[in-house]
Amino acid sequence: MSASKRRLRWNAVPQDVRRAIEDLLDGQVVDARSCAGGFSPGLASRLRLADGRRFFVKAINADRWPFEVAAYRDEALVAAALPADIPVPRMIGAIDDGHWVALAFEHIDGTEPAQPWTIPELRRVLARLTSLSQMLTPSPTALSHEHPRLGGWAEVAADPELLRLLPEQSRWAADNLPLLVSAEQEGHQFAYGESLVHFDLFPHNVLLTDDQVWFVDWPHARLGSPIIDLVILLSSVAADGIDPDPFLQEHPIAAGLSPRAIDGVIAAHAGAFLGSALHPASPGLEPIVQTKRAIGLATLTWLQRRLARHG
Repeated sequence: MSASKRRLRWNAVPQDVRRAIEDLLDGQVVDARSCAGGFSPGLASRLRLADGRRFFVKAINADRWPFEVAAYRDEALVAAALPADIPVPRMIGAIDDGHWVALAFEHIDGTEPAQPWTIPELRRVLARLTSLSQMLTPSPTALSHEHPRLGGWAEVAADPELLRLLPEQSRWAADNLPLLVSAEQEGHQFAYGESLVHFDLFPHNVLLTDDQVWFVDWPHARLGSPIIDLVILLSSVAADGIDPDPFLQEHPIAAGLSPRAIDGVIAAHAGAFLGSALHPASPGLEPIVQTKRAIGLATLTWLQRRLARHG
């Protein structure tokens, strides 16, 4: 389920904000198509102007969504610093009046990968991820090494209420919590690096055209190792019931990394998503929590299989 089914539509954006967006784009909007993928409760639409030009625009009410708006402001900073020669839509500009934040990007006439994944499309995206990681190593922009979306088992272990809820989600995780805490600590060490990492590399943040793979939505970008993006992408493969390990083992990003290092990053990713899903969802954001739970459980099952294979 996607929150986009209840997304804000162009005509529901206040008139003064719509006018500011049109001023930014230097034209009048004559058609707006809401995008189907993703989970943001704000506007996410493909806009066509009277002169035929098209753009992708996202916008959010900062007063109504005070916690979510931070991601828009972060993305504005990251997108503005990205090199022009990487497969990322170019940012046209941003608006931030303290109450509304809007970001405008060049329009990419592409589609998200099929869900569940098809093997040919998965291989296309994995191949492009290899070249993307090379382009972003070292990072072209200065960002934090902090990884707020990596790890969560230590928090669960320290919180009696989360400990109480964990067995309802995963009996195995509850029984093996010390192992998971230790593994994610090692995962943080192996996740350190100087590459620019997307940190949200799921299918809804990928667009496919006939000749290109585009990576969109960069609000969570941090410095780290490219193995993070590979693990995140393959966790969506695991959630589709496909064994990610054959794709992991043949991927250049994973070359030279020990199974223990990769297990640590997988454990940290599972902890971030399943740990987050133990918290109550804010009204309107329930689909995000449901998706995090599904991905967290699938990633945990992936980790269990790997540990059973090599101990």
